Amino acid sequence: MAYRVRFTHTTEKAFAALPQPARIRIEVALENYAADPFHRHDVRKVKGCPQDKPRYRIRIGEYRATFRIIQEHLIVCVVAVGKKKNFAY
Repeated sequence: MAYRVRFTHTTEKAFAALPQPARIRIEVALENYAADPFHRHDVRKVKGCPQDKPRYRIRIGEYRATFRIIQEHLIVCVVAVGKKKNFAY
């Protein structure tokens, strides 16, 4: 079963402020990941996160998105999105 992509409120605002081509690329990359999260994607675990709530990051060109996976609800919860040079993990 495929996962659903959800944004936090602040991430939704940051996502809306991005240029439209970037939003499309990010949305497509996240949907591809949610459709098959166990396939090899350019996803890495973020270091320094609590063991009970791990976060992951995905590279999308010059942009990055950080997300959590909520297994019991099949949700990919995006917690941050932005350009690499301004991005804080």
